[in-house]
Formats: sequence, C-alpha cells, structure tokens
Amino acid sequence: MSEPRATRVDVAILGAGPAGLGAAWALAGSGARVVVLEREAEVGGLCRTHDRDGYRFDMGGHRFITSDGALLDRVTRLMGDELLLAERKSEVALLGRRFRYPLELKDLLRKLPPRVAARALASYVKARWRRDPTPPETFEAWATQRFGRALYELFLGPYTEKVWGVPPDQLSAEWASQRISLLDLKDVIRWLLPRSRARPPRTYAKTFLYPRLGMGQLFTSIAEACEAGGVECWRGCAAVGLELDGQRVRGVRVQGPAGPLLLEAEHVLSTAPLSLLQGWLPGGQALGEFRFRPVRFLNLALERGRVLPVTWQYVGERRFRAGRLQEPNKRSPHMAPAGRSSLMVEIPHAPGDGIDRADDAALLERIWPELEALEVGVRREEVRFAFSVRAPEAYPVHLKRTAERRERALGFVDGWSNLRSFGRQGGFRFVFSDACLRMGLDAAAGLLQGRLPASLELARVQSSRRLVEVESVVGGGGAWLGAAQKEKPSSR
Repeated sequence: MSEPRATRVDVAILGAGPAGLGAAWALAGSGARVVVLEREAEVGGLCRTHDRDGYRFDMGGHRFITSDGALLDRVTRLMGDELLLAERKSEVALLGRRFRYPLELKDLLRKLPPRVAARALASYVKARWRRDPTPPETFEAWATQRFGRALYELFLGPYTEKVWGVPPDQLSAEWASQRISLLDLKDVIRWLLPRSRARPPRTYAKTFLYPRLGMGQLFTSIAEACEAGGVECWRGCAAVGLELDGQRVRGVRVQGPAGPLLLEAEHVLSTAPLSLLQGWLPGGQALGEFRFRPVRFLNLALERGRVLPVTWQYVGERRFRAGRLQEPNKRSPHMAPAGRSSLMVEIPHAPGDGIDRADDAALLERIWPELEALEVGVRREEVRFAFSVRAPEAYPVHLKRTAERRERALGFVDGWSNLRSFGRQGGFRFVFSDACLRMGLDAAAGLLQGRLPASLELARVQSSRRLVEVESVVGGGGAWLGAAQKEKPSSR
C-alpha cells in the first residue's frame, strides 16, 4: 500500500474500480503525479475477488468480453497466460424446472406445463404480430413487446422487480436491450442456424476470458502496473468532500488511517457514486437522487465437488429472495481447492431491510430453505464456512426519466472545469467492466492531450451491442491463448 504523502498532485482519481484504474493505467509512466483514492482495503471495486482459505469469490458474474481490439490487446499483454478461456452456461430455475438461458422458444415449450406453454406461445406470437412501432419507455413495455405478456408475468416481471426493487412499469427500457437476451423470431431462427452462418447477440456469447485467480486478479495486476509507473494507490482512504475555488476544484478532502488530509489537485477524475459527488457541489442536491440497488453476496465454501450443472442459475420466482446462484470454479478450477467447490448466492435487497440487518449466520439460516427448495443438493455438513460481502451500490436503478436527469447531472458536474465523473457509479450506467475500463482510458487520454472529454461523452461509452467472439478478436491464436486453452475450466 502506498502511504499518503503527497499533498498536491496533478491528478486525483476517486475510486480504484475498473473505471478509476483504467484512467490511472493510461496515466502511469506519463510523468504526471497521480493519486488514486480507494475507500476499501483492496482495489477492483465491484470486480474484487475475496480469498478465504483457498476459496475465491467474485462479487457477481464477472467475465471479460469485449469487441474493443485495442483494449483486449492491452489486457492480454498484461495478463499473459494468467488468462483462461472459459465457457458460460446458464439456466433459469422456475416452477421447479430448469430452462436454458438465453431463453429458447423450443426449450420453453418443451418444459413448461402444457397449458402454460400454450398460453406463452400464443402471447408471444400475438406480441410479435401486433408489435407497437412506438419505442417503449418502460421495461414492462419493452419486455412484453418482445416476449409477450405471459412470459413477462411468469419470469421477466417478477425477476426484474426482485432484482431492482422497483415495479417494472417504473423502470426505463434504456438498459434492457444491453443486458437481456432477446427471444425474437429472428433470434430464434439465427440461434438454430450453424455458427458459421450467424453471429449471436452479445448476451448469447458463451466464450469469455477469465483470470486464473478470479476477476480481481485482473485489477490487482492493473494496479501493480500503475504503481510501477509511478501512480500512488491509497487504499483505505475515502474521499469525503471537495474544496472549490470558483468553477474549479482546488482539492479533495480525504479521510484515511492517518486522519484527515486535503489533497490538492490540478484535475479530479471521479468514479464515486454520482449522488455522492453531487452532494459535494453547491446546488447539486437540487438535481435529485440517483438510486442504487444493494446486493449481498453469501459465499459458501463446500467440502464437496461439483454442485451446479451450469456456471450460474437465475432464480426466477418472486417467493425466493435469492436472485442468482453461481459456482465460481466453473470459471476457473483455481477458485476452490482441488476436489472442492463453492457456491455464491446473490441477494438483492433494500437498505436497512432484514437481509441488510442480518449477520452472516442469520443470513445463512434465512437462505438455506431456499437452497433446499431449489434442490441444489448441498447438505449442511458439507458447508465448511460461509461469509457475506456487501455491494451497497451494485446496480444503478434506471427509472423512466433517469437518462434525462443523468444528462443534466453530468453537465452540472462539468461546470467545474477540472472535474469529470464516469464509470458505472459515476456515470450512472449499467455497463460491463470493459466499458468502464475504456471510459477511464479515454478520460486520461483526453487529459494528456489537453482536452478532458465531457462526463456525458464518457458515460456514453458502452460495450458493443453485438459481441465478437474472443477467438475472432484475437485471430484464433497467440501463445497466451494456447496456454489459456490448456486450463480451460469445465462448464459442466
């Protein structure tokens, strides 16, 4: 850990998640004096990996996938043969059955009860035949146009409300097309064709890159490269406010192990939650709050081997608090000791509710009946230990007018000429880690060229709507890829 020593720097970066580290990575070796402030003890933000006695757990279902060839090259040159080539296999647990995910019409019709299947098919055909050409404003409208009312009410509506904590008719359609696989007649036909004749949508992509020791390994490696290039990463140091001088930021108020400190800076690049940053700026609170949905990850270390037949399982029914189950060693065999496995349960919740207040033991007791009802097959005596990790700002909640409010808020932030805000939390965009890295790299590149990109410009950076598979991006070869394939984890 770098000890806080500088009181004046060229660039202060708030947050050592993917976006903040992306900016630091581009500034490393430039000669600029750069300090990254990270409130947690470890870097990586939501991409941290927690290691307990050889069991490693990410904070979510992380994969490294990108159609950005330059970014891919940069990451693979850094990681070398520490990157594995893995394969995703997902399913939905619903009505005591298991359905493939992305949803496949043929699979749904075969496994649903006959009456439910008939209703789902009729509803789906009706929605596609009578599709309203008006762009949908809400998630409910978006989903029913594409999936039909029956499938929406059966799975998409209840699951979405559980994860986001908001009725789907209040959620914006903005994020849905980026993150939800389409069940469309054209997509179904495309999916049935040979791969050589059709390219699947992004969320159909099964192949991805994954660090041998968890997603956090990528970001600790980036942090090490930053520090080797002269960047200071102050871990356990939280930004708690800004000192302003007219329409410029003079410095960042910091609270860390050594007490309070004012870090004066020529430029401030913030990946802190947008609402937090607004609160540090006069008049910012009048722009309204940007809400995040917290998630608590319950991690179970197991004294047994394989658990799930898939990489992860979505839990569709409203009666379950769990949103998704994951088995980390499906990404890398090094995520658990040899012959052992683990299970991660994602539990979205509201601030201050029963899930939030429970200690780890009480949380396990509360969730265990759900694991039994889902027939995961794990016995209590097979649980070696369990612990939880909290992500209070896991998901930006995109309400119907969020895009307009975000545009106003980011424009407001840019009223301070040397301040920019970006990243998942800072730009309030539900984006992948590759997009966050690119935001940081672009922000730093602009700064070095004497033109800081606007926060709104950075917030518009997003992962490609359609993913080019890893093999085609890297040209099907390279020494690192060969090494990765040798340790390719089973998707089982």
